[in-house]
Amino acid sequence: MDISMDLYRVFCVVARHNSLSRAAEELFVSQSAVSQSIKQLESQIGGKLFNRTARGVSLTAEGQVLFGYADSACRLIENAEKKLTDMQNMKSGVIKIGASDTVCSLFLLDVLNRYHRDYPDIKIQVLNRTSGQSLELLKRGEVDMSFVNLPIEHTDGVDITPIMNISDCFVVGGKYSFLARRTVTLKELENYPVMMLETTSNTRCMLDKFLAEKGVNITPSIELGSMDLLMDFAQIGLGISAVVEQAATDKIKKRELYKLRLSDAIPERKIGLATMSGVSLSFAAKTFIQSIT
Repeated sequence: MDISMDLYRVFCVVARHNSLSRAAEELFVSQSAVSQSIKQLESQIGGKLFNRTARGVSLTAEGQVLFGYADSACRLIENAEKKLTDMQNMKSGVIKIGASDTVCSLFLLDVLNRYHRDYPDIKIQVLNRTSGQSLELLKRGEVDMSFVNLPIEHTDGVDITPIMNISDCFVVGGKYSFLARRTVTLKELENYPVMMLETTSNTRCMLDKFLAEKGVNITPSIELGSMDLLMDFAQIGLGISAVVEQAATDKIKKRELYKLRLSDAIPERKIGLATMSGVSLSFAAKTFIQSIT
């Protein structure tokens, strides 16, 4: 049977109240319209669903069977409609984000703080991965969006929007601060202990590529997965750390770290927002993206 869901909805409201008039009030229609809907449903079902009495209406045996199933279906749909309304009004929802340590510390923390303040009912999930891994999470549908260090490879089917400029630099603590008093050539770095991010990070890959183009071969004395640890290790004098300048700004201002002046400037890079092309985002995810772009 091809029966309109609206007829079932009217039927269930009448059955809950045992009254055509009260159903009409709840549905904001006339009592005659409710009566016509019930007659139409009974015609399509092929049997009477209500007994009419002086006190209102009551379900027939057939009506009781139908109500047992239709009421559950209608309530499920009503709950779904309420859920969708809550999502549209930002009273419910989830956003899933993939991002690296660098992106989290430089950009994402402040953005998430503002977003959570404005929409406290939205759940936020952040998967901390490298840029390449964050992109794979996006392609597998495990996150709504990823923040990546650009440039990045294998972006077929992905839309990327640059959102922030970043610069790489080398910093030292007090032990090697004498290097910060003059211009340092890239070749000189080979003579000192240099600390870098692990090779799985996009930041490290881009720096290795830049140094190789300049004919510089650096084997790091220490490789770490955290930009904060690289700065801490430099601060206590373990060597020269390759970091994102924006991450080290406060420590440089406080003279806890010193930025080296290089003979060859490292090219500026960008942080980008990655989403899947043609994939519709939730209201919560769209609102989040609108807040940053």
